Amino acid sequence: MANINTFDQGAQILQNVDVTSMVTGLALGIANAQEQLDNNSVKQITKLAQTQVGGKSLLELGFRPAFYAFERAEISASISLKMAVQEELEIDFELEYDSTRKKGYTDEHIQKIENNYKEEKYREFKSSRKYWSTLSNEHTLKVNEMTVTTSNKTGSIDRVDETTSKLSTDAKVERVESEIIDTKDVVAKSSNALSVHNYMGYGMLSMLDYYTEDIGVVKIKNYTTAVDVKIKGTTAANTVKITGGNLTACLNSITTSTFKMGLKDKDKFTVYFDFSKHHPIDFSYTGGATPKNTDQLKEKLRALALIMKADTDIKVKIVGHTDSVSGDKFNKDLGLKRAKGTANYLKALGVDAAQITETTSEGEDAAKASIGDNKKDANYRKAVIEVDTGGNEYIFVEGGDFNFTQAAAEITIANWSSTNSGILKKHQKLAAAATKQLDVESGSDSVSQNVQTLAEVNTQFANSNKFYSQVSGDVVYVLRKDAKIEYTLYSNDTEELVIEDKSTNTQNTQNSNDTLQIHKVINSKYFAKSDIQSIKDPKVSAWSGSLDFRYARQFGMSVEGNASVTASMISIPAPTEFENYVQSLTGNTNPSSN
Repeated sequence: MANINTFDQGAQILQNVDVTSMVTGLALGIANAQEQLDNNSVKQITKLAQTQVGGKSLLELGFRPAFYAFERAEISASISLKMAVQEELEIDFELEYDSTRKKGYTDEHIQKIENNYKEEKYREFKSSRKYWSTLSNEHTLKVNEMTVTTSNKTGSIDRVDETTSKLSTDAKVERVESEIIDTKDVVAKSSNALSVHNYMGYGMLSMLDYYTEDIGVVKIKNYTTAVDVKIKGTTAANTVKITGGNLTACLNSITTSTFKMGLKDKDKFTVYFDFSKHHPIDFSYTGGATPKNTDQLKEKLRALALIMKADTDIKVKIVGHTDSVSGDKFNKDLGLKRAKGTANYLKALGVDAAQITETTSEGEDAAKASIGDNKKDANYRKAVIEVDTGGNEYIFVEGGDFNFTQAAAEITIANWSSTNSGILKKHQKLAAAATKQLDVESGSDSVSQNVQTLAEVNTQFANSNKFYSQVSGDVVYVLRKDAKIEYTLYSNDTEELVIEDKSTNTQNTQNSNDTLQIHKVINSKYFAKSDIQSIKDPKVSAWSGSLDFRYARQFGMSVEGNASVTASMISIPAPTEFENYVQSLTGNTNPSSN
């Protein structure tokens, strides 16, 4: 029993019981017993024939030996096998580095990576693995059997997205996530006139208040009295009257505009995302149901932001969704990232954070209920903005119909306590020569210039040689070149995701103080394999790793059993011929009368 270590080995004991041998042994035992009984009976009859009383043998006097025969035999056996296994596994993984040679990786960054692996979503995959590097550096990586060269694009969004896409090409990689883990925020100086916001490592700058067209927002509390709002000029020839009994009719009365949109309570705006994506919003993405991101989503979100800025009583909640590929925990997290990414786009446009009352995730729930598990479907990869206007309705008009010569015919409302409809806000088109002051800093780097467009903002950051930048929607997204970026690869195909650096000496020239770090493997059993390594320059590696592995196993087993054999016999008389034969052998020739 000392060599039994598993339940399977214990159960093998029962499988090895040879029932055939038990039956054979019983049969042979009965045969042996029968032989001994018969021999004893023969001895008895011989003795009876030899023993005489008054000249006659006892056999002649009527004494008879008993012969026996087995009539029935039964085997009854029971075995009780009890086993118990108690196992204890402890793994302590410690990561240390020399603070004088840590090459740009902060204590907070390392601790964050260690803490991330405690999240439940990592348990939903067979394995996952992280690597991180400086954003400006380029690497040639071997991911399992695929060779991947990281992106050399100069657009902040494109650079990250292209590397993510390349890492996803290996068949064993199901998901890839990217995250800026160490950078410096973009901060507005006192003279800066642009909106500045930071989210997930990106500096986000917008110029929503640089009005290239006349803009107006009309508010309608109710239609109990006729909506009669003049929004242009003082004469009948150039006055447009917004009138109608509902929002659609009022919108239809505006015949000339660059863009117009109505907004009412419970309206929804849907933002779609590509597989695994959540930030920034891609306004060129064509996946998902109609209306798509390409169907004026940028203009709609701009109008929504300007309406919300005009009336801070408007609130929104944003819910993120995913398709049903991967596990529930991963998708719940991804859905929340989509909701937060959408919320932060609105914040970058100047919407007050207090107006975004809720960002939540339903993950894969809707997709799994409709299309089943483990299905890709762009219709479910989205964030949905639901608007709470408190019952009010709004019309946003950009260009064409607004004239900013104040006149009695225009109704601009300041106090809405007793007014049903009117102009809530007007913004006049800026003069052609008007500029805005861009004046920001990030760490010790600064960018300062008078600008008129987002394209000019983008150029100023690109020319500084310290940033990658790119315009998406009404926002310029800025990343520092020395930012540390982390990629996480997930697999449901293998327990051991392999990442190796195959970079040449001509790569990694942007930041010579960089090391590409490949983190430990986390597999489905939640074991940690230490594999921290400084690949580019091992001699100056600041990392050291230790793995303390303790394993204890106790195995207990007891076997209880009982067996019984039951046999029944009957007594039969000796054959007459046999008795006579025995008599003749003993010298008594008188045959038995019996």
